[in-house]
Amino acid sequence: MTDNPTEKKTAKNGFQLHGLSRVSVSNVNKFREAPDAWACHYLGGAKFSVGWAAIQGFAVEAGVEYGVFNGVETKECVERTIDQLKTRGTLLKNYPEEIEKRLPIVTRMVENALEQLMPLGRPEQPAAGDRQHSVGIDIRFADGDNGKIPLIGYLDFWYPQHNLVVDLKTTSKAPSKWSLSHGIQAAVYQRAVQSMTGEKPTVKFLYCLTRQKDPWLWLEMEDPDYYLASFKRTVKQMEALLRLSSDSRDIIQALPHNPDSFYWSGDEEISAQFYG
Repeated sequence: MTDNPTEKKTAKNGFQLHGLSRVSVSNVNKFREAPDAWACHYLGGAKFSVGWAAIQGFAVEAGVEYGVFNGVETKECVERTIDQLKTRGTLLKNYPEEIEKRLPIVTRMVENALEQLMPLGRPEQPAAGDRQHSVGIDIRFADGDNGKIPLIGYLDFWYPQHNLVVDLKTTSKAPSKWSLSHGIQAAVYQRAVQSMTGEKPTVKFLYCLTRQKDPWLWLEMEDPDYYLASFKRTVKQMEALLRLSSDSRDIIQALPHNPDSFYWSGDEEISAQFYG
């Protein structure tokens, strides 16, 4: 039997088979690091919980954003951060203990981040109603019109006057070099902004740390090709897996499950639902 070239041309790719219209750096990174959690979330519709570390990071970002975009006093930014931490953490476990432990940490983080960012001037304000600037590029995983998928990303701080993008990270450990996940994020955002402006921007990550000594660190993306290649390879692998079956359950069950991964922390019910 001869293959029909028309059918080949119009056949759905793996993303289309599962109704996935775009990717992001974070979900591609999650696929590489924890494909079981990725599949349960994006294919199975599971809603994973948000823990104290994520709440703390969001609160710090909210306070720092308020400061750099509005030029207000650091004290007011810290107050906003604390309000966000208390409000968003209301339903989490060990609320009083966690709040007491994290208040001095978020205070230092906001103070240190603003000390580093304020000298850069005011970043470009996102569009009305948006928290961040959105950027996008197409990621090609195969030849032909059906061999690419849009990527959407969001920039923390964009300084067109310096041709500079800054991403704020809150963490307990100081990286000695780019991690693969963060390197991919920096390289992809650099490429996306370049495609939008025609100029290759400098991309830096500012790490604000929980420690008191040397509480911040800057990393600058200088070798994007390695990270872009790794990212593209993962997108190809993602599409190849999705193309194996149009039934999401087949994909989920084919993946090894690692319940000890931090991606599954606090979500034992989801683990039991999908993997028994």
